[in-house]
Amino acid sequence: MKLIAETAWHHQGDFEFMKDLIFKISNETQADVVKMHITIDFDEYMDKSHLAYDLLKPWVFTKEQWGALIEIVRKSNKELMLLANDTEAVMFASSFKPEYMEIHSVCLNDLFLLKKMKEVLTPETKMILGVGGTDLYEIEYAMNYLEHANTILMFGFQNYPTIYKNVNFKKMRKIMDLYPCLEFGYADHTVWNSPHNELVTLLGAANGMDYIEKHVSTLYGEERVDWAAAISIDMFNSLAKNLKLLEELNGDGKLEMNEGELKYSVFGPMKKAAILIRDVKKDEIFSEDMIKFTRTQSISDMSQIDIINSFGKKLQTDMREGEVLMHSSFL
Repeated sequence: MKLIAETAWHHQGDFEFMKDLIFKISNETQADVVKMHITIDFDEYMDKSHLAYDLLKPWVFTKEQWGALIEIVRKSNKELMLLANDTEAVMFASSFKPEYMEIHSVCLNDLFLLKKMKEVLTPETKMILGVGGTDLYEIEYAMNYLEHANTILMFGFQNYPTIYKNVNFKKMRKIMDLYPCLEFGYADHTVWNSPHNELVTLLGAANGMDYIEKHVSTLYGEERVDWAAAISIDMFNSLAKNLKLLEELNGDGKLEMNEGELKYSVFGPMKKAAILIRDVKKDEIFSEDMIKFTRTQSISDMSQIDIINSFGKKLQTDMREGEVLMHSSFL
């Protein structure tokens, strides 16, 4: 499971603030991936009629500034995720060969973005599709258009205050069942000061997610863009620690018993073993009226099912009441 540190528009056009934020995420957090939203052609991204147009347009960074921010991430051991909001941003972002490219859910079926993304994607690049607030038809269209084997579906959307029933883990699990070969992520947007912030994120992760995404701020609680879901560096690192614990608890998923289970499953001291309730003679036919199942200090190499399957076999040797039956007890 990988932890993604999201920055979005939290910089509000302040390049020095963003540099400091990216540096601290890259060097002081347990994040696996650093995520940035890149917008180059703002007029493609947003029409002048939009209420946020005049606010956001002055916040757009230059290519040189984005390059400097990306260089900070590349100097660390973090992976890079770039979300492109316009077609020029797709071309620019792809030139840095990020491990992850993303289309936001608000752009999921923007045909021009999809075309450009399909043009630049390499087989190694992981393609993240934001699917919060989208229906199955929208998800299916984007996936079918891109035909990219290395695809991740990212659940989660921003709504403040967080309405827990709208998170809808049951729906996520149903969608995950439809695409068993894909990877999945959960972008949690629980309100910054909720006492359940970390718990909700961990519960989301426990649904089988491969990626967890959280907004991160160096000005925890200060009213900036995306501040309502942004946690502090310390909170982020606490979450990372507990996600590692969760990952340990999840294990490897193999159906074979692991070392701990094998130790617990020993027949005799732990699981009940079969012992004789009377003396028996060599060549007697083994039957259930000869035994009982009980916990004993003696270890048997036969499971309870092995014993049941041995009814009707001949005994190999004379045995005394109270002896534990072994595979070597039978012909």
